Amino acid sequence: MTVFIPKKVYLTIIAAAVRFANQRIPKDDWLEVSGVFIGKNDGEDVIITAVYPIMHQELDKDAVIDQYKWSNEDYEALSIIDDEAFSRNEFTVGWWHTHPGFKVMMSHIDIRTTLSYQQNNPLAISLVFNPVRLIRQLEMPDKKGDPEIQLENDPGFKIFRLDDVNQGIKASYHDAEYKIEGYDSIEQLIKLSQKFIIDITNFFPKDNIFDTYEKFVKQKINQLNALLIGTEEYLMTLVRKGESSRVPEVLENQNRDIRKYVAETFIKIENIKEFMDYLEYKERETVIPQVNLILSEWDDTISKLNDKLKEIAKKF
Repeated sequence: MTVFIPKKVYLTIIAAAVRFANQRIPKDDWLEVSGVFIGKNDGEDVIITAVYPIMHQELDKDAVIDQYKWSNEDYEALSIIDDEAFSRNEFTVGWWHTHPGFKVMMSHIDIRTTLSYQQNNPLAISLVFNPVRLIRQLEMPDKKGDPEIQLENDPGFKIFRLDDVNQGIKASYHDAEYKIEGYDSIEQLIKLSQKFIIDITNFFPKDNIFDTYEKFVKQKINQLNALLIGTEEYLMTLVRKGESSRVPEVLENQNRDIRKYVAETFIKIENIKEFMDYLEYKERETVIPQVNLILSEWDDTISKLNDKLKEIAKKF
């Protein structure tokens, strides 16, 4: 049995995990996240086509670390996802969740959850991901005081299947083989994934998404306006000094710098749009339209940029 994992599926798991467990968040506040896989079976193989983050833990420092509950809203999301998958002749092929900062294994709660999937689909899988494992290339110890295990080129997760569902929650489990598609090598996968974690940590917040992106867009617009004003003031200074002959060259250089700034900002804007695919399902209906509205301010500003540059050029 081999589980085939597209690059976008892998990145979604990383993003959803790191959003709630990263170096900007105190470790005591790290939260597990959970979701489902959609796909199909090909013989004994599992072909994953999509992944959905569904929920995250509510912070309860007195609770068992892997204890979390799905809300009615989460179950409604799962029903919608199932229906959409069925319309494409696909179905739920398993589930996934995170163990941020601790060992990749299955607790008795995880076994119970996996049991519910495998009873309906014998080939169903359970993926457990720890972003710290990916970042540090270390397996966490079984218990405090045990040594950490050095890893090499590990993607941060394991996939498990129960050996015998008839054993119920007492069932043992084993690792399933997998293949992550979309990378030239495992070394490239590790390198790019670790860089991706930095991007998510810096730009995909657990809370205050609207404030974060609104502040970013306003800052970029203000900086762009400052570049335009600075260009015009620089050209006026040249004219006052009797150096009008330098105007064409300076104007060309300033235009190039402004367009470079716009191109760099465009990459960040596209990143934000990409991050919307990593939201929990229940967030998407409310978050995505609002974020698009925020980003439209930048689009509106850029739509007027050529006219502003022409206006500046005409003055000189």
